[in-house]
Amino acid sequence: MRLARKFTLALVLLAVAVISGLQYVLVRRELERSALDMQLDHRLLGHTLAGSIGKAWQLAGEREAFTLLHEANRFQEQVALRWVWLDGGPGTPPLAGFPPRLLATLRSGQDGSMVDLDPEPGLLHSYTPVRLGSRLGAIEITESLGEQRQHVRTVVVGTIAATAAMTLAFLVAAMAMGRRLVGEPVEQLVQLAHRIGQGDLTARVRLPQRSNDELTTLASAMNRMGEQLQETRSRLASETAARLSAVEHLRHADRLTTVGKLASGVAHELGTPLNVVMGRAKMIATGEAEGEEVAESANIISQQAQHMTGIIRQLLDFARRRAPHRAPEDVQGLVERSLSLLRPMASKKSISLEQEVPAGLTLEVDGGQVQQVLTNLVMNALQAMKRPGTVRVRAEEVRAVPPEGVGGAEADYVRLDVEDEGEGIPPDVLAHVFEPFFTTKDVGEGTGLGLSVSYGLVRDHGGWIGVRSEPGRGTCFSIYLPRGGS
Repeated sequence: MRLARKFTLALVLLAVAVISGLQYVLVRRELERSALDMQLDHRLLGHTLAGSIGKAWQLAGEREAFTLLHEANRFQEQVALRWVWLDGGPGTPPLAGFPPRLLATLRSGQDGSMVDLDPEPGLLHSYTPVRLGSRLGAIEITESLGEQRQHVRTVVVGTIAATAAMTLAFLVAAMAMGRRLVGEPVEQLVQLAHRIGQGDLTARVRLPQRSNDELTTLASAMNRMGEQLQETRSRLASETAARLSAVEHLRHADRLTTVGKLASGVAHELGTPLNVVMGRAKMIATGEAEGEEVAESANIISQQAQHMTGIIRQLLDFARRRAPHRAPEDVQGLVERSLSLLRPMASKKSISLEQEVPAGLTLEVDGGQVQQVLTNLVMNALQAMKRPGTVRVRAEEVRAVPPEGVGGAEADYVRLDVEDEGEGIPPDVLAHVFEPFFTTKDVGEGTGLGLSVSYGLVRDHGGWIGVRSEPGRGTCFSIYLPRGGS
């Protein structure tokens, strides 16, 4: 709408300038014509009287000539007649205030005139030179400019009124034309831009099919932009869905790989309760157990079966595919569930698993995903230790600034440290540990995706994984998760 108003204002100003210029020319011409008419009337009257006075002077003398002028003055209502001498002879009043140029013109025998603005509204003096014998005089015809000024005032007022009327008419026409040609199209384009900015990429604008002006071209360009953005968004949505599906498959595959590595330890964990169950069942079957021993053996079999069921269920829960779901999680319980799956593997290598997690510490996370990250890191720690030792998992609240690759301001985080006593990671390898498919393990022992998948899971939660290592003394992976979730 502002553009339409500016367009209308520009047209009106242009029209006013043109109309005012034309009216100025017309008024000026009218004034010039009026002044010329007055001077022409004076000249005709002056020459008529000049001939009569000259004859009267010749026939009857000076007295009769001036009497004739006096009588002529009595019959004039609009003009005043007077005789002036121009030769400066005896009896001639001084010609004070007479312009020298006018005096020279009259003495050369030509008519002349001048305007006296004092008193108001001004007087027009016209002079017709007359030679009487050896002397030179002139008939002075004086007429008030009041009527002329009134005429001019009437013309000016009429001109102003006409200009105002024409301007008003042109303003109305310009506003209607500006609204139709500029205002409405621009308003539609602005609404289209707002809708596209709000995400409605199906919005289109349809302008009247005029010539290929700038607004029509702009509308076509914006429509094409909307179509291209819609196509791009659809393509991105499809590619994003495919990427998320691939990432989810990759994460699930990494989880199954971890389950495979845990299988031997779980099998060993199930061996003891299975032996107990088999022994007690044999006692009942052979009749070796009698009386209360039968009930006791049945109770022991039930307890061991529940223990084995819990182990298997925990393993199945870890391997099961499920949609990400964030909920408040107790960090201590989360760490304990992760370590319980790895204790059989750790005991085989005479490695102890310890945790230092304060009670009551909670996070809003996807428990399964964080457990997968912890399991990967602890398993890597176990594999890095070639001799008995300890793997510790610590948790504490910290104030931290995200690294350059993550970005963001300083905030509150929960840091989970997984620290081993292994051989450490060389500096040239440390910079690549989170890259996909990067591994230092032998062929068949690892895919190089574990740390990459873990890093992606933590980044999805708004955090990151840091690592520090000292060759020969061990490695510490630190998981940073936002205190309130992300």
